[in-house]
Amino acid sequence: MTAATTARFGFLGDLLDDPTVEEIIVIGGHRTFVVRDGVKELIPAVADAATVRRIADQLLAGTGRRLDLSSPIVSAQLADGSRVHITGPPVTHPDRLNIQIRKFVVTATGLDELVARETLTPEGATLLREAIRADRSILVAGAPGAGKTTLVNCLLREVSPDCRVVTCEEVFEIDADLPDMTQMQTRDEGMDGGAAITLRDLVREALRQRPDRIVVGEVRGPEAFDMLMALNAGCSGIATLHANSAIDSLEKLVSYSVLAGQNVSIPFVRRTVASVIDLVVFLKRNGRQRVVDEIAAVPAQLTDDLFTLDTRFKHSDGQLDQTRWWS
Repeated sequence: MTAATTARFGFLGDLLDDPTVEEIIVIGGHRTFVVRDGVKELIPAVADAATVRRIADQLLAGTGRRLDLSSPIVSAQLADGSRVHITGPPVTHPDRLNIQIRKFVVTATGLDELVARETLTPEGATLLREAIRADRSILVAGAPGAGKTTLVNCLLREVSPDCRVVTCEEVFEIDADLPDMTQMQTRDEGMDGGAAITLRDLVREALRQRPDRIVVGEVRGPEAFDMLMALNAGCSGIATLHANSAIDSLEKLVSYSVLAGQNVSIPFVRRTVASVIDLVVFLKRNGRQRVVDEIAAVPAQLTDDLFTLDTRFKHSDGQLDQTRWWS
């Protein structure tokens, strides 16, 4: 670590430079945790509140984001691609400004590498590859840190170079080298009076750019409805979402969509979800390993009250077993 890095980031400098550290969690000046190989550990590195605040300001310098009383919750991307999330007063206690950094790590270069890592089986990779090439819309779900963005990056590497892709994210995390890809991220309300740009704004704007495929990172609000409408307009899509299971991810799309307005009908949303989402991929952590737990198709639904899935692969007894192929 250079002296300049030490001066700028203090006790976090070594952790930022350590390639084995996946995530850094600073609880004010009281406790610091790191995550290595998916395992969280408490380390003896602390600092006073003033030092933590100075480090937070340095982390945000140059990102276009700010932390103050009017914006006490901030997410930003660091120069190396790592994502930082900071919460401060009045959301937190006055002396407990919290910093969480999910470090940029070298992700898989494709589905074959996920197979090599035993995240996925060769047969599962083939199904996903065929789904992308057939312009299927895929919902990638799982807990935070389960590997959703890594899988999305691998899926995008299967997209035809003739395809126009537009991505919408809160903070840039998607990393794919496609010749015709436009990437957009949200913006907080500016001190200069500039209006906030929400994920919902970006999804609406994406449709005006004539995309063949829309990619939405971390659906968690009313943008779900706009995404469904975009997919219903004829383009395909990939989206990530936090969920506890494959079936739960569809239910959450409905819950988020009704936040878009009082006139949004739940039966209409459920029918739309079933008609535009072709495949759900659910990931989870299995000890220190990230694995695809289920790949399921979304068939025509028999009722508007309950989603059903047609499971094609399911993880059991330590492996991803094939149950069915595309019909």
